[in-house]
Amino acid sequence: MDDPYESEELVRVEDGNRPSRKGFFILEPPIFLVLFALNVSSAVFTDQLVYQACTVSLGINRTECDKLGKEYESPEVQALEARVQPYSADILMAESLADSILPAFMNLFIGPWSARFGRKPVLLFTFTGCMLSHLFIAVICALSSWYQLDPWYYALSFVPSALSGATCTMLTSVFCYIADVTSEQERGNKMSIMEAALYSGMLVGNISSSFILRVTNALTVFVISTISAILAVLYIALYIEESVQITAEDRQESCCSKLGYLFRPRMVLDTLKTCFSWRSNYGRAIILLGILTLGGNIFAFEANNTVFFLFVRKQFNWAVRKYSYYASAETVLLVLGNLLATYVLERLIGLTEAAIASIGFFSWMLNSIVIAVASEPWHLYLAIVICMLKGATDPMTRSFISKGASPDDVGSIFSFSSTFEALMPLGAAPLYTNVYKHTLSWDPGAFSWISVAVYGLCYCLTMSVCVLQFMRHLSTYPSID
Repeated sequence: MDDPYESEELVRVEDGNRPSRKGFFILEPPIFLVLFALNVSSAVFTDQLVYQACTVSLGINRTECDKLGKEYESPEVQALEARVQPYSADILMAESLADSILPAFMNLFIGPWSARFGRKPVLLFTFTGCMLSHLFIAVICALSSWYQLDPWYYALSFVPSALSGATCTMLTSVFCYIADVTSEQERGNKMSIMEAALYSGMLVGNISSSFILRVTNALTVFVISTISAILAVLYIALYIEESVQITAEDRQESCCSKLGYLFRPRMVLDTLKTCFSWRSNYGRAIILLGILTLGGNIFAFEANNTVFFLFVRKQFNWAVRKYSYYASAETVLLVLGNLLATYVLERLIGLTEAAIASIGFFSWMLNSIVIAVASEPWHLYLAIVICMLKGATDPMTRSFISKGASPDDVGSIFSFSSTFEALMPLGAAPLYTNVYKHTLSWDPGAFSWISVAVYGLCYCLTMSVCVLQFMRHLSTYPSID
């Protein structure tokens, strides 16, 4: 079958899916840019929080605080690190909560709304919110060089991202767009390509982060991340075409009228009805198990957003440079694992998406066990080598969810899934932060045992989907008289 981005025509696919549209610019470039922006600044942002917490919150002189994050081995620096980290962990927890509460509410409405009025406005809205958050971080960092600003001022930068639905709503819109312009057979492949673009942005961001910081400063890193996010917004505004066929009546609606449709309670009811309605061949069970799996994945992944960089600083005395090397190596292996899953396990061997996802979650579980018991830096590198297939979990799970529903229901299902995923940090961020703070002095890696349990549950859920799909195959297999 031809690629859906090649020509301007509208083609009816044979599998009964909605028309596969052609002539659309792909979303990989803006996803790459925005993930680059997030990852080039992530570790530097945590580093800046630690520094400002040291100089402002604790009132320690700059000479002593400058030693933090510079791979000093003295007991005094280690003790200072242990004093400062709880302040930074609380701010990072607040960021996770801000990116969860409002986005969880918005996701219930945005999917059905975008199915009627278009995906592109939502894409612009979410990418712009991300861009403004990076801009706010850069401005606050610039002001902090002139004034003694408390690190909690960075909480202002969480507002634009939260109001626009954060990364969760952004990715939901992207996956809905992919579902609009691809057939059922090629959807898993396209989602894997999108995941590869996501990981590539992470890789370039992680590799360049420490280098830029070393030759310039934190403000320059934040300015570069802001410019990258601006380019992503401009790309969507100028090159991305609408993927939804909007009726003439809906096109004539005023902006105020369209916004009025956004928060109608009936949209929530329709979304819930779509997700929980009965479907033949265990379709409802497969969809709900997939949603639970994605939620568990986000719950456990929250450890990376809140405490993992603090953990490697404390356990192995890593600065941004060493952490960026590790994160870059992990990302490379995730991309390779994703490609291996797509082209070898799926295409050549013929494993289902659910089977590949279960292998990936088992890899995540092994990875978390190694982190929990790691006593040397090479243990972490060993973990990412033996667990490279973990990168296939998200695209494969979303793919088998989309195949369990009709094309018109995909947007609502992804919206509900994103809402569920966005709620996960509400429990995960406080849990990981408090476990880390209370075990920091005697076992900094203890938080990872939570991830082991969660990924083990995700493995069981995806294996259940494999069983249901096998039962469906048996029930639909023609009998021989």
